[in-house]
Amino acid sequence: MKCPVLLARNEELDDLGRMVDDAIGGSGRLVFLRGDAGVGKSRLVDAAARAARERGAAVLSGRAARSSTPTPLRPFGEAMLAWLREHELPQHPALAPFRPSLARLAPQLGVDPAGEQGTSLLLLGEGLLRLGTHLPGTATVLVLEDLHWADPETLAVVEYLGDNLENVPMLVIATVRTEESGSVDEVADALANRGAARIVGLRSLDVTAVRGLVAACLDDAPPVGVAEFVAEHCQGLPLLAEEQLAGLISTGALVRGDAGWQASTPFQPGIPPSLARNVEQRLERLSPSARRFADAASVLGAEFDWRLVARALGSAEVEALSQLRGLVEQQLVVASEDAFAFGHALVREIVRGTLLVPEQRALAGLLASAAAGGDSVDDAVLAELLSQAGRREEAAGAWLAAARDAIRRGALATAREMLARAEEAAEPDSDAATEIAGALVEVWSFAGEVEPALAAGRALLARLEATGAPAAEREEVAVRLARAAVTGARYDEAARLLETVRSPGLRPAADVLGAWVEYGNARFDAAVARARAALAALGPAADQLACEAWEVIGTVERGRDVVAAEVAFEEGYRSADVLGSDHWRSRLLSGLVSVELAGRRPREERFVAARDAALASGAVATAARLELDLNVLRLREFDLERAMLAADASVAQLARLRLPLHGPALLLRAFGHGLAGREAEMERDLAAGKAVDPDDVVVRAGEHGHVRAPVALARGRYELARTEFATAMDLYRAHPGQLFSMRGIWALLETALGDGDAGERARAEVRAGEQASSPHNWFALQFAEAVAAGRRGQGEEAARLFADADWTQPGPLPWMEAHLRIVVAREAARDGWGEPQTWFRQGLERLVELGQGEGAAACRALMREAGVAVPRRMPGSDRVPAHLSRIGVTAREFEVLELVVSGLSNQAIADRLVLSVRTVEVHVARLLQRTGARGRADLAAHLAR
Repeated sequence: MKCPVLLARNEELDDLGRMVDDAIGGSGRLVFLRGDAGVGKSRLVDAAARAARERGAAVLSGRAARSSTPTPLRPFGEAMLAWLREHELPQHPALAPFRPSLARLAPQLGVDPAGEQGTSLLLLGEGLLRLGTHLPGTATVLVLEDLHWADPETLAVVEYLGDNLENVPMLVIATVRTEESGSVDEVADALANRGAARIVGLRSLDVTAVRGLVAACLDDAPPVGVAEFVAEHCQGLPLLAEEQLAGLISTGALVRGDAGWQASTPFQPGIPPSLARNVEQRLERLSPSARRFADAASVLGAEFDWRLVARALGSAEVEALSQLRGLVEQQLVVASEDAFAFGHALVREIVRGTLLVPEQRALAGLLASAAAGGDSVDDAVLAELLSQAGRREEAAGAWLAAARDAIRRGALATAREMLARAEEAAEPDSDAATEIAGALVEVWSFAGEVEPALAAGRALLARLEATGAPAAEREEVAVRLARAAVTGARYDEAARLLETVRSPGLRPAADVLGAWVEYGNARFDAAVARARAALAALGPAADQLACEAWEVIGTVERGRDVVAAEVAFEEGYRSADVLGSDHWRSRLLSGLVSVELAGRRPREERFVAARDAALASGAVATAARLELDLNVLRLREFDLERAMLAADASVAQLARLRLPLHGPALLLRAFGHGLAGREAEMERDLAAGKAVDPDDVVVRAGEHGHVRAPVALARGRYELARTEFATAMDLYRAHPGQLFSMRGIWALLETALGDGDAGERARAEVRAGEQASSPHNWFALQFAEAVAAGRRGQGEEAARLFADADWTQPGPLPWMEAHLRIVVAREAARDGWGEPQTWFRQGLERLVELGQGEGAAACRALMREAGVAVPRRMPGSDRVPAHLSRIGVTAREFEVLELVVSGLSNQAIADRLVLSVRTVEVHVARLLQRTGARGRADLAAHLAR
């Protein structure tokens, strides 16, 4: 029987079609289809997916499954696995960093996502967006069904997608059942309120719509009274309307003859008025063995492993397939290749509801025993079955195993739910209860939520003390708690916990954590001493604690002596390599590249490799820190577009993870805003960064030394930069050991702009102080020494010092070095040494090339003051309005801006200006970035200002 239920949903189907067209045009969207069970959500989605495929889009589809503790990220995993059965992941560079995240969904990608926390949900969401951008096809349509049963991790990723789909060729369609949609409703409503998603409510059909549906289903005019009967009993639900018609036909009340459909008997009230009775009728037609198969499958789930059901019932596979055939023939179950599922979630619920509670318990026990004896058992499924079977002790163990697996994959919210189920099943004061409590401490620690971790750990310690547990067992919990406290920078709490540790076997761990405590309290010599004590106790054998001890030493020395830091990180890396630990290799490699950041011109390739290694090992905190280092490098290179895109992602990620780096990430984004001339946004992020932790010296000193001073430098406001650097140095003196590789720049500005005594004091402090071996400090200090020598009349010595510091480096001149060269040129011109005209021109050319309009203007003013010839500006530069020149818009970019505002396409602009389309795209991207405009249409306001 043909049943085009979509006849009543033409309006919604057309709406979805328009959304597919928008996605093909590059404007993505998230839409929630919300309605009662049976209202036609799945049919509508299937039709939209078919239409999308016809338009050349790639379609991925997955669904959540009902469970008291849902499998983390199941809809995304099912969608990825199904798509990868017939396709390969595109080998696009933009996808490479996100393969570890996507491997959580599809292990065949060949990247092991395992690690102490797994990859973050934000990275997974971003990976899905990149995947949607680069899949073959005109666009990507991702279907997520039954999100009312989704786990917290799935909803978190859905929320991230909704907030970031605007310029992605991707349509995400999610279906939600109204009566079971508590958690997802909160997410959907929040997204809709901020314009990041649409909610389409599917209403029940009215009588007219039901009549049209009945006629379409029967493919002919129905007899009098049939449509009215169906409308009366289907409650406006298309699914129940179909079932009513199927019931009339199966009972012979409605038959088709030569003259069309006829009512052979009156429609009696005894005819099933609901789907439940209809399903019960179909169950009655089954053989006893097929009925028992249906009962067992309903206990297992809406989608079920038919081989597991067969094993549980002791049926051979051939016999089980025969029973499945009967279920399919009765339209209770649908088949898709080797997979089987009930035709609708309501069907499964009705079948399960026909069982007595003892029957459900007995079948759950059979299924659990069969699952436990299988080769690949899902611990969450096994735990659910054991819980239904009433086997509490076994269920507690299975929930604990499932939780540990969730911890390994980074699904911490799901792990907490599983541990809660385990606690319910475990006997109080049992060994299992103790293990569950310990795992809960671990979950809170990994999540960075120190207070809950400490609370759970204290409760566990109290339980161990009450039961007279051995001291070593209590001390092991204390060490675990101390690690949680260190993660949250709760150093005093960690110190108190470590004082209780006496067991010799726990001393190395206590010393390593104690070293972090000393570092957090700025007792750097003590930190190194405790780390070395741990190394001495561990001996020459490679060990994870040895890796961490070297990491402590390297971190401490990084703020004092970059050479010693590099040696420590290399020792740790060698230990990690012998140990074969990807996690520790990535952490020590992170330390090595952080030392490179103190170099004069670090290379991006090493940072990217280290970040990818961290992601591959699941070290999300390490990857987050490396992403910040990468952004520092991008801002040094004035690559503002990439830096700001990554900065937004880093701030959101670190806020979600609640890592201590959240404040520095906000400062780094403030730096980017400042370089782009967006002062209001810079001040907003500075305030937000200080609000994260007002006492954090990294943030307090960083506001002046890493944001305000270099932003002033970029604008050619050298006196202001000198003042801000001086403020930062006051803070760094009060908190020694903090990494600051711009001390040499401070010394240069003090020497060039201050009196002789101020410059001498600054140079002496940098020469004898921390990080004197940092290449970035050294070369700027040499510039300062050259200026001082020139001021003393030692022109030849000044030129030699400058030449020693100015040895050839690969790549273009960094913007900071360009400004420092201008400062030196000013003093050289005044004191009559060196080649100030050449240095002025080199600095000016680089600033013009980078679009630092205000800095370039300051350089020209200094050149005129020094009596140096100023190069002519690029033709047309006088046409650039002052408000655009201040934010770095060049004459060529202004030409492009005028043509964009006039409505020309990139191709037309390229033809008009005799440029390549790619060059025009770069100019447009820079205009959007410099002005902060959301799109081409918004640029007109900046032109007219």
